[in-house]
Amino acid sequence: MKAEHFQRCQVETPSDVVSLLWQLAQQARPGARFASVLDLGAGDGRFGKVDGYFDRYTGIEVDRRKVANANMPEGAELLVGDAMSWKKGDYSLAIGNPPYIRHHGLDPAWRNAVLARIEAEGGPALKATANAFVLFLALSLLKTRADGLVIQLIPYEWVTRPSALELREYIKQQGWDVYVYRFDVDIFPTVLTTASVTIIDKASAQGRWTFGQIGRNGAIRHVKQPSGSSSKVLPYQDGTEGLFAIRGLSPGGQDIFVLTEEERLYYGLRRRYDVSPCVTSLRCVSEEQTDLSNDLFEEAYVAEGRRCWLIRSDRETLSPALRAYLKAVGTQWQKYSTCTARPTWWRTQSLILSLHGHATNACPAELYMMASTSSSQVRAPMLH
Repeated sequence: MKAEHFQRCQVETPSDVVSLLWQLAQQARPGARFASVLDLGAGDGRFGKVDGYFDRYTGIEVDRRKVANANMPEGAELLVGDAMSWKKGDYSLAIGNPPYIRHHGLDPAWRNAVLARIEAEGGPALKATANAFVLFLALSLLKTRADGLVIQLIPYEWVTRPSALELREYIKQQGWDVYVYRFDVDIFPTVLTTASVTIIDKASAQGRWTFGQIGRNGAIRHVKQPSGSSSKVLPYQDGTEGLFAIRGLSPGGQDIFVLTEEERLYYGLRRRYDVSPCVTSLRCVSEEQTDLSNDLFEEAYVAEGRRCWLIRSDRETLSPALRAYLKAVGTQWQKYSTCTARPTWWRTQSLILSLHGHATNACPAELYMMASTSSSQVRAPMLH
């Protein structure tokens, strides 16, 4: 994988979340002490630095620095190696927080070898577009015993995204019970994904899928559907001539291309000319809200300091203020492959989704939807 992707995926799990996952493991196996535990992509081995839950813990981590600085307790080991090449199996529990790396950041040869290995060992034939954590989850299932338990801290998106479809179908074929609890707070504030706890109980053959929201204190509120409500997730459908969605046109990182109102004022950027209204997440909008009006945009996004102004880097001529802002970005843009692939890192040919010509007085004249992987609530307010 690319070095910049490797560095960005190394996000430490908060200690209280580590404790929470172990509590969930104990709830799944009341009174049990896990004979052998596997942690793929273990980081500094913090899931092994707990007392009373296991006899043996084995963590696999590719970063030698983290392994060298770890001080593991008795019964726990942290080893240097590629987690996807680990050969031993028959573990009673696989627990951890695997790296989140989009498939674009994976070395193709490494990825293809992992996909082939998972399938050769009896796992699903995953897509090449599967993100890294999907590969880690699949291997965790293969490395645990027939009545084993898998508990992973992974993005919630795996329960709906097409890239993980084969893994979901594989799990359903096995008849295992699955519990997916989305966190109701951002436990990783710097990561644009919705974190969840996924529990897969291989000891059960009822094939139940349970969804809910979980707090850092372990309180769970169950929901009927992975959408977070009683409504099913909207299926993928082909667009029509007058209604369609486009993906893959993101100009780059939201921290660069989408500003808050305070940042807009600081750099002296003009509304409508230098920046346009932009929605990156619908989390702040009530589920009962069906219209996104000017007043709601100002109240929920602008006044609350959310990133809501998309810079107009698609213009042929930029104002001195916007050019000054782009200069102030410095080299921050270099961490985004979208930017490094362009002759001029900030120059975009088109914006994400424009509602030009379709807006009325109820909606900003120019509204752009910049979809974020952190938006997990499956609802779409009507844009009038």
